[in-house]
Amino acid sequence: MFYSKSEVNKEIYDIAPSDLPKNKYNKACKNIRLNSFQISVVVPLYNEEKTIGKVIEKIPHSSLYEIIVVDDGSTDNSVKNLLKIRKKIKLIQHEENMGYGAAILTGINKSTGDFIITIDSDGQHDPRDIPKMLTPIINDQADIVIGSRYLGKCNYDVPLHTRVGEKSIETLLWLMYRQKISNNQSGFRAFNRKSIKIFENSLFKNYGLCTQMLFEAAVRNLRIKEIPITLHPRFHGVSRVKLMELIRSILICIIIYTIKKLMNFIFSSKTFHRKLDALIKYFFSRE
Repeated sequence: MFYSKSEVNKEIYDIAPSDLPKNKYNKACKNIRLNSFQISVVVPLYNEEKTIGKVIEKIPHSSLYEIIVVDDGSTDNSVKNLLKIRKKIKLIQHEENMGYGAAILTGINKSTGDFIITIDSDGQHDPRDIPKMLTPIINDQADIVIGSRYLGKCNYDVPLHTRVGEKSIETLLWLMYRQKISNNQSGFRAFNRKSIKIFENSLFKNYGLCTQMLFEAAVRNLRIKEIPITLHPRFHGVSRVKLMELIRSILICIIIYTIKKLMNFIFSSKTFHRKLDALIKYFFSRE
């Protein structure tokens, strides 16, 4: 099971048209044959009262989309502003702040779609990029897609510690698994249904999840593709990525996935690897 502690499950229903509106969303969806699929969009939310409304409004208003907002114990008017939106939304509330990773896991656990999108609630990502994010998965070119500010357009200066951390992770993933992912801390991602098994052994409740999920996907030989997106400046609130937490997650992943890679060469038994995963979770799940 995914991580989900003390939560209040609420569902908000409003008028949702059965067809996509006749605009660029509809055109994009037709081009990649989305009309036969259900898409779950998971939005982690924590004190983003200024931006959550704009993010949700830009998600295509269609019965094809399941919008799941996980409020991680917001103390501002985020939820109040969300309730004003005239869309069908599934709202899940953590009774206390549990961390970004915990919110993502709760949302994925509650999702029912054929594909799952995760997108941040701070307004930096553009939900209109969702069809583009799904294209490689629809075309069977990838299991997981990462939206990259480095391949696309980034309209603000990325902090030095974030660039250094991402470069370190990029180098490790390449050396260990020949996977090259530059914007590995991106919150804009797409998954096919089978790939979400990577979250079964999650150790982190916060941003360390971003690092571990990529190592876990690599060790399972899943196909990861990075595509260009546009990233907008953050005009409200503050980034909650912490340097020491990023370093810690990198070090833990180095230890864990070095062990896993070595054990894969020595043992092929699935029972052994299940026991190894349980042992690793026991010793390292202390965040």
